Amino acid sequence: MEGAHLPIDFRHLETFCRVATLKSFSKAAEALYLTQPTVSGHILTLEKSLSLRLLDRNRRGVQLTKAGEILYRFATKLLTTKKELLNALSEFSEGLRGELNLGASTIPGEYLLPGILREFKEIYPSLTVSVKIADTREIVKNLLDGGVEFGLVGAKAKHPSLQFETFAEDEIIVIGPPHSPWSRQKNIKMDALMREPWILREEGSGTRMAVESALKRKGRSLKQFHEVMQMGSTSAIKEGVKAGLGLAFISKRAVEEELARGNLSKIDMDGIDPVLRPIYIVSIRGRTLSPLATAFLRFLKKNRKDFASK
Repeated sequence: MEGAHLPIDFRHLETFCRVATLKSFSKAAEALYLTQPTVSGHILTLEKSLSLRLLDRNRRGVQLTKAGEILYRFATKLLTTKKELLNALSEFSEGLRGELNLGASTIPGEYLLPGILREFKEIYPSLTVSVKIADTREIVKNLLDGGVEFGLVGAKAKHPSLQFETFAEDEIIVIGPPHSPWSRQKNIKMDALMREPWILREEGSGTRMAVESALKRKGRSLKQFHEVMQMGSTSAIKEGVKAGLGLAFISKRAVEEELARGNLSKIDMDGIDPVLRPIYIVSIRGRTLSPLATAFLRFLKKNRKDFASK
C-alpha cells in the first residue's frame, strides 16, 4: 500500500544506534564486527523503509537529523526491551543464559571485574558478558542511556535517577619511575613535589575526582601542580611514569605487581591525608534488571568481603 513502511529489522536498528552513539560509520563497523559497506547498507535500508533521512555526514562527523533523534530515542528503548525479554525467557530453558551488559570505570573494570566474572561464569557458563570500560562520567552516561544495566565506578555523580552502594575501597598513592630519588625520602613536602612534572588522568576520571576532593580539603588543587600531560587510562599512566615522564596519582591496586618488582616506586608525599575512595555499584533507581543482571548483583553483594579484599 502506498505510504506504508516496510518492516524494520532489529539488526538495522542496532547498527543505526551504534552509528549514532559513536558518530562514525567506521567505528560502528569495528564495534559490531561488520564491514563499513555493510553498516552503510543497513542505514540505507532503514532510511528507505521509513522514507526518512536519519543521518547527515559533515565535517564534524555523523549527525542525527530530527527524524533520526526521534528514532534513536525509541530504538534504544526497544532494543533494551528486546534484550530484557530474551533474558527473562531464558530463565525457563536450561537456567540463566543471555548477555550481561555491565559498565565499569578503569580500576574496577581492569583489576576487580575479571576475577569476579571468572567465578560467576563457573556458575553460569552459558552467559555472554559485555563490559564497557571508560571513565566514571562515561559509564554513568551509558547507564542513563540504557547501554549497561549497572556499573562499578570510583566516584559518585549527581543525578536524581542514580543510586550508589559502596562495594569496595581503593587507595590512591603517588608513584614515580624506578629508582626515583624521591622514593628514598619520607614525608616529602607537597610544595616540593608539586614542582615536579606530573601525568594526570583526564576530567571525569574517578581517580582525578578523588584526588581533587582530598586536595581541596587542604586548600590545594591539581591546577597548582606542574602538569605535563593527561592520559586516559591507568595503563598509559604507568607506562608514562616508567619512562620517566613524571609522577602520578594512581590506584594502589593497579601497581602492586610493578612496585613489588621495582618497576615503579612509591612516593611518600606529606601534607595530604591518605586518599581512600570507595568503589560503588551504581544503578538506576527503580529500574527492573534482567534476571542475569539480578543474579550477578546478588553474587557481588554476597561475596562483597572476599572481592573487596583482593
